[in-house]
Amino acid sequence: MTDTKPLFFGLYEQACVGNGSGAVSLWTHPDDRRLGALDLRYWIDLARRAEEAEFDLFFFGDVLGMYDTLGGGPATALEWGVELPAHDPLLHIPALAAVTERIAFGATVSTTYEHPFAHARRFSTLDHLTAGRIAWNIVTSYLPGAAANFGLDVLAHDSRYDRADEFLEVVYDLWERSWDDDAYVGSRELRRFADPSKVLRVDHEGAHFRVAGPHVSPPSPQRTPYLIQAGWSPRGREFAARHAELIFVGDSDPQAIREGLSGIRARAAELGRDPEQIRAVVGMNPVLAPTRIEVQQKLDAYQSHYNADAQLAAYAGWSGIDFAAYADDEPIVKQSTNHTQTKETRSDAPPLTAGDVRGRFASVTAFADDRFIGTPDEVAANIEEFVEESGVDGFLLHQYLSPGSLDDFSTLLAPRLRERGLFGGRPSEGTLRSRLRTDGADRLGADHPAGARRR
Repeated sequence: MTDTKPLFFGLYEQACVGNGSGAVSLWTHPDDRRLGALDLRYWIDLARRAEEAEFDLFFFGDVLGMYDTLGGGPATALEWGVELPAHDPLLHIPALAAVTERIAFGATVSTTYEHPFAHARRFSTLDHLTAGRIAWNIVTSYLPGAAANFGLDVLAHDSRYDRADEFLEVVYDLWERSWDDDAYVGSRELRRFADPSKVLRVDHEGAHFRVAGPHVSPPSPQRTPYLIQAGWSPRGREFAARHAELIFVGDSDPQAIREGLSGIRARAAELGRDPEQIRAVVGMNPVLAPTRIEVQQKLDAYQSHYNADAQLAAYAGWSGIDFAAYADDEPIVKQSTNHTQTKETRSDAPPLTAGDVRGRFASVTAFADDRFIGTPDEVAANIEEFVEESGVDGFLLHQYLSPGSLDDFSTLLAPRLRERGLFGGRPSEGTLRSRLRTDGADRLGADHPAGARRR
């Protein structure tokens, strides 16, 4: 591999017991500790382990409703704790930041059901409290139950992005334009907190929001939190090209990833952005053991505590298709939903029967890539090859067992990656943005729509 450099690694989590990323029912395994997720001590332990493992990011996914598509109700989700409880990850982060020094924190917050003024206030607070170790994963929300919880109907897929574009315009004004860099004085001698002449209203009036301002927080270390985005649809890629600094790639084929990232970066350049500042990570569900026999033993143990219906309930919620309404030999009707785009909703994907879908979810490795299942030497070699083929900058680790999967990565795989120059040695001081940008800057430049708002 040419130009080998340390990869970026994050731990993917949700503030729940039934983590939906391939391990939704494995909290029943005797070695899993997820039932402790209602206790702060569980999260403190996990954050410390991630930092000791030299991970760069502790990433929280999030949902705002129950998975009630399968069977027309939430029974399966409730029985198996599918992404439940849906606790607020923003309340976890200050506590975890207080017991760590280096690792950064990413939180998923929807532009569909939040208000930009309240959102800007929360993230400025977090950026101050973490000394710039905060990232925002921008999502637009797709669950009908989440919309109903806010007294709304689900917005059409692309309309959600239109709202998100305006949402970002407002928060950029609050974070970047409302306060000058030297507006905050904080002087006892001068008896002055801030210079009023350097703090401005934003007076935004748009199709979705009216916000007067000014922002109620002085500029934080990053001003705008580090921006993550996970949409991989055509509209999602356009949004990423305009706004994202780190893309959570929604694909597993390395060539498709390389082509997708190339298109996003090319579009970013057309919009006047520096494409070199756009990073990308992909999810991985590793299963590691010293020998192939031990790997298979782990898989067998996982399978014995796996429930296919529970995982299918999560997938039904993502796709918007009630697979329980189909017989095994019945083709899934191609349909455009306002959920995420899956093989059953994309018109360019081959047709599938309900039996095909159920067969896929019969295995605990439904979301796993075989390249990341094996001995440490095998997986390290596969990671190196995958990075070279795809062009990604790193991975988000999804755990089958918590904290066992993280510990396996740290003790078994990390040393092999380190030997290849793929792990360790990344910047560990300063803001998250400064560690990832080529110029080491804490704040976005004028080529980004946020930096362009700054006076």
